[in-house]
Amino acid sequence: MAALDRGPSRRQALRITAVAGVSLALGGGLTRAFLRRAGLRELRETRTQMGTLVTISVVHPDAVVARAMVGETFAVMERLEGLLSRHREGTPVSRLNRERVVRDPPAELVHVVQRALEYSSLSDGAFDITIAPLLNVYASSFSRRGIPPTESQVREALSRVDYRQVLLDDDRIALGKSGMSITLDGIAKGYIIDQAIEVLRERGADQVLVDAGGDMASVGDGLWGDGWRVAIQDPRDPGRHIGVLRLDGECVATSGDYLQSFTQDRRFHHILDPRTGTPADEVSSVTIVTSRAMSADALSTAIFVLGPEQGLTLLSQLDGVEGVVVTKGQDILESRGINRYLA
Repeated sequence: MAALDRGPSRRQALRITAVAGVSLALGGGLTRAFLRRAGLRELRETRTQMGTLVTISVVHPDAVVARAMVGETFAVMERLEGLLSRHREGTPVSRLNRERVVRDPPAELVHVVQRALEYSSLSDGAFDITIAPLLNVYASSFSRRGIPPTESQVREALSRVDYRQVLLDDDRIALGKSGMSITLDGIAKGYIIDQAIEVLRERGADQVLVDAGGDMASVGDGLWGDGWRVAIQDPRDPGRHIGVLRLDGECVATSGDYLQSFTQDRRFHHILDPRTGTPADEVSSVTIVTSRAMSADALSTAIFVLGPEQGLTLLSQLDGVEGVVVTKGQDILESRGINRYLA
């Protein structure tokens, strides 16, 4: 799971970067000439947001209007991060973790928590926002001693992990056990990206790519009308990619073991199994393609934890969701319908 508001190190398995469409072509002389002839302007702006670098690329007839809509979009992202981050003091999530209850929570937080609980149920607990105590004990042990936590420390933290103990209604979110805490890092980024896309679409942008540290959302069919092209990085070789996806309004999110690992061999990393208390050990990386970034965000984590067999079984049961799973042995496994997105 990612960490909102913690600087540019971010859960980025199957690092996805644009290789065609506006994100690559903007800045090339040929493309600039094409845009001028078409009466279009491009704007691409990058800021640090949600603990990573976020790049918004927009093609629009008016550069001033484009700049204003991108600025407004970043402001919306900042506001939402201020509601959903557990790392910022005074946010509703940090208050919930401190006091075990938040009364009259913002509607955005209620929505994200509700969806998170749905993904927990869907994945039989492989996705669980109450995993924060486990994440904390691993991070603390490696930071202080350079070794994994003891079995007793893991068991104690695991006793405070249970999504079924999150009590949710319209005027209250509460945690049912002492010492529980939540992290929305595995779902909030996707939600915020979805809201960014909505702002841009409502302001009239019909060709957009939002890249938030490897989680991406698109509007339109790319500069040349044949889809936004994004490359799936080889999780063991940052200089290679294992395939190229073609997006036409879809979203992509990724999870993996290699950018936030506690050990060089990637045996201990930040994607923990909420059911066992140990790092998920069957998968190197997962990428999910679907219509909403929040869904892709949560499902990439859930399927990583479930492992290749159960993860692909879950994918086969979901409409409009496709994915690529790279095992620890570096076998590349694909869902049945992924071919429609492969360039």
